Amino acid sequence: MKIIDQTPFYKENGDLNLIDRVRAILQFGTGWIKEIEAQKPVISVLQKALDKKFTLLRNITPPGLDTMIPLILVGPTGVFVMSIIHQTGIFSARGDQWGVISGSTLKPEKPNLLIRTERMARAIQVYLQRQGYSDLNVVEAVLLCSDSATNVDSVRPIIRVVMRDALERFAVSISQARLALNPESAFDIINRLLKPPAPAQPKTPEPAAVVAEPVASLLPNSTLPEPETTPAYQVFPPPPAWNIQPTATPVDSPALEPSLEPSLEPSLEPQLEPPANRRMALTSKQLVFLIIMALIWIIIVAVFAFMIVRDFLPQLLSIF
Repeated sequence: MKIIDQTPFYKENGDLNLIDRVRAILQFGTGWIKEIEAQKPVISVLQKALDKKFTLLRNITPPGLDTMIPLILVGPTGVFVMSIIHQTGIFSARGDQWGVISGSTLKPEKPNLLIRTERMARAIQVYLQRQGYSDLNVVEAVLLCSDSATNVDSVRPIIRVVMRDALERFAVSISQARLALNPESAFDIINRLLKPPAPAQPKTPEPAAVVAEPVASLLPNSTLPEPETTPAYQVFPPPPAWNIQPTATPVDSPALEPSLEPSLEPSLEPQLEPPANRRMALTSKQLVFLIIMALIWIIIVAVFAFMIVRDFLPQLLSIF
């Protein structure tokens, strides 16, 4: 069995360092790493039972889908979408109801692995049908248990549920099932799941073939009228002579003189008027500012006058 692994954050050797582990937990949650680790024993069982005609796509995100598909098995017997149960305990699968059994009570478990796996399979089926595989009627959804400590009580579940001790029989049943895909179709499905198909190129119209020989040459004993030749130039007859006699101007008719009277029509040119004398208007703020400046000037002058009078007044009194 060939494996195409697109698991994010994991190295080629399957290791996950501390930094990538933190990034994976922040992006996918704490249970995602456990689910990835639970895929390894299931893959080892499938790899022993299936030959190279089968290809396992691990943790891929098909074009146009936002959900990562855990396992997609493509081979001659069809397409299988598989999800892994990494929890341990006793679970119940009744129809589309998924829950955990604790004592005598049944508690619904989230996420619902039955509905989740079934929707993944339907999404892959619709995607392939839109890619031209309209005869692909069934993409089987399978829920696998990777731990022998996991037990599922199944009563007509909507998808197939396979226990850990039945993985070998499940792999053998896949290899011995009825053929549904030829090798070319399986290879094309794998390519379409991994990368989007190239957009169709518009077909350019082919130019019309140029007929080298006239149609008349293809018909026996057929003659066509010779085409009329058009001369390079054409001589036109001279125009007829016009008999024009001058008419006498009457003597009494006044000569046409230019009129010197002014036209009464209004002139279209704009008349330029002298600009009117405009008085500069002061705003209230400007008036207040001028008054304040005048008061300050008066105070300064009064202070200087007082100082002069105080200094020279005793000398003037002593003189007189």
